[in-house]
Amino acid sequence: MQQVPAHIFRGYDLRGLVDSELNDETVALLGKGYATWLIQRRIYDCVVGYDCRISSPHFRDIIVHELNQAGITVFDIGITLSQIAYYACYFFRTRGMIMITASHNPKEYNGFKFGTGYSETMLTEDIKAFRDLVNSNNFKSKTPTGKHIEQDIFPAYVKDVLRCADPVVKKFKVVVDSCAATTGLFLPKILRQAGCEVIEQNTKPDGNFPVGTPDPTEREVQERLAQRVVQEKADLGFSYDADGDRLGIVDGEGGLIWNDTLVSLYAKDVLENLPHSKIVYNTLCSKQVDDVVRQAGGVPIMWMTGHSFIKAKVAETGAPFGGELSGHFYFVDNFYGHDDGAIASLRLLAYLSRTGKTLKQAIAELPQYISSPEIKVGCPDAIKFQIVSEKIGGEIKKLYPNAKYVEIDGVRMDTEAEMLICRASQNGPYLTVKFEGKTQAAYDLLKQQINEILHKFPEVDFAKGVNTSALN
Repeated sequence: MQQVPAHIFRGYDLRGLVDSELNDETVALLGKGYATWLIQRRIYDCVVGYDCRISSPHFRDIIVHELNQAGITVFDIGITLSQIAYYACYFFRTRGMIMITASHNPKEYNGFKFGTGYSETMLTEDIKAFRDLVNSNNFKSKTPTGKHIEQDIFPAYVKDVLRCADPVVKKFKVVVDSCAATTGLFLPKILRQAGCEVIEQNTKPDGNFPVGTPDPTEREVQERLAQRVVQEKADLGFSYDADGDRLGIVDGEGGLIWNDTLVSLYAKDVLENLPHSKIVYNTLCSKQVDDVVRQAGGVPIMWMTGHSFIKAKVAETGAPFGGELSGHFYFVDNFYGHDDGAIASLRLLAYLSRTGKTLKQAIAELPQYISSPEIKVGCPDAIKFQIVSEKIGGEIKKLYPNAKYVEIDGVRMDTEAEMLICRASQNGPYLTVKFEGKTQAAYDLLKQQINEILHKFPEVDFAKGVNTSALN
């Protein structure tokens, strides 16, 4: 009996290596499994979209075939972004959605986001149940066969996303770096319609990712963007991941801005109109976020990393906004609550336009910490959670026995002036590390300490890292 490898069912989506883990047979099983999931809930139609990865169109064909054969009508929106697929659920009035993407994973990977409702995708327990369903080979179908309806909904999406953002009164000059991925087809057009002068860089999609992995949190991506912003004398720059639900920014002087600073800015903006509101953010975010939310009269809620986890926590708590260091942002005050790089870009531009400040000026008003980027080091999937909880966490606690610890997602240590976190990634074989201090001395000490801790364990592979130079 054909099986889909269990380890590619991750915390909030599914990602695996093309050919060895995701091939015609395993993708067909996923299509049969999701069709069964839909039929069990009396949902008989489904949105399907895909990113620019080389394998994505073929996987789309397999998924559409299996859904149709099972009696599910498919609304095929073609090459697209995750947020447009979410929007398509509202447009077509269906809770069914499959987005074929591996987000910022390297080109060898592909993956799937499976919808469970409007703006909602499978969480850990949903993913486990879905894994068991798929590998049971106990599938359902109904008659007649479903229809395959192809429709371009991008014009409707643009109209809607511009309606949900305040007008950008100032004419900003912006650089867009799409990392040669899917957003190049969409984001420059949206920003131009919002009134921006847009300079495009790496906006032609190429599934081989010739300029590197499409991850806007990588320092080399941001440095490349910063160089062009300075060269063009632009107001700011945006970079995006492969499926457009995450972004990165640099200021007009080429300063690299990590996304927890953006969480602080968005929280400040939201709390001006909705004081005393709850603001959700992930464990990787700077202490600055907590400071800003409290200073603005809000209620900070720290939660687990991952787009599905934060989305669900935002909904559970009734928060008007949530955000993550990785560049996922969730607006619920006048949006749907799912992560959308376009609305996040427009909200930032509208805020700067309204306040009359440059991005650098707006950030200078926030509490300041010296922060590392999000650092990733390789660690096998089978042992990564155990390494953090049983080994690395223990070493951190030896150094800081009196600190405050949060262990809902890895191990996070906070003192009055410092923060250090190490966690296992939900979507790849690596660990994530971030640290910060109020002073350069505190920052340098933490850098030395976590570097020494990580090097104690041979299971940690620095050769497969991202932003590891921040540990030197």
